[in-house]
Amino acid sequence: MNVDELGDDDAGGIEAAGAPRGRRVAGFVRHGHFDRPENTASGHSLLPLSELGRDQARRAADPILDYCEEFALELDARIEASQLLRAWETAKVLAEALEARTGRHFYVVERNELVERGLGSCANLTFDRIHALIDADPRLAPLPAGWRRMPEFRLPVQGAESLMMAGARVAARVAASLGSIPDEDPRDVLRLFVAHSGCLRHAAVQLGALDVRAVPGLSMDFAQSVLFEKLPNGDWIHLAGQLRKFIPGR
Repeated sequence: MNVDELGDDDAGGIEAAGAPRGRRVAGFVRHGHFDRPENTASGHSLLPLSELGRDQARRAADPILDYCEEFALELDARIEASQLLRAWETAKVLAEALEARTGRHFYVVERNELVERGLGSCANLTFDRIHALIDADPRLAPLPAGWRRMPEFRLPVQGAESLMMAGARVAARVAASLGSIPDEDPRDVLRLFVAHSGCLRHAAVQLGALDVRAVPGLSMDFAQSVLFEKLPNGDWIHLAGQLRKFIPGR
């Protein structure tokens, strides 16, 4: 069987049946750099990583391993990734780099739930074109200033999502994935999820680990990892990795 076809319950073994449940930590990793067309809503584009992005993905391995050492976590062999090419490539390159550094095998599982916010029929258009199309529709109000970073705003077109909608499906996938690790498994596990800045940040909001009022002013660097831990009582906390201040155009 191809390892990419393994189910959630196949990832990782149980070292000591009956031992106390280990810690469960999700590592949110943004994809690497890609050559995004200027002033364009990338949407669900098929663009690959740039060479810079591939290098960023390789270099992402060391900070992740440093976190494992700092917090005494075992890095899970399963890496989940958005199905969009740039995220999947980031996960594959990262898996290869982790394998080279540890001698362990890592495998990537694609998940549609981890793709970025959908812009529906406005995907991959320039922002100027999106504004013009909305303005030309007599049924619709003009787009509000700053709409792209408003958590609850959804473009009024077919198939579009808000950032919070995208965050909800990512959060649900992360929770289900970590929940599939048996309670009897005593390992303190870090599992990686490679996706996109907007949906990852808003997933953290949906999990209760990040304040929605702060998230519009924050972003993630390419191939950056941020860790969130699920506590035994079900709460989530921000464990490591600092989100950076959003800088327009960066």
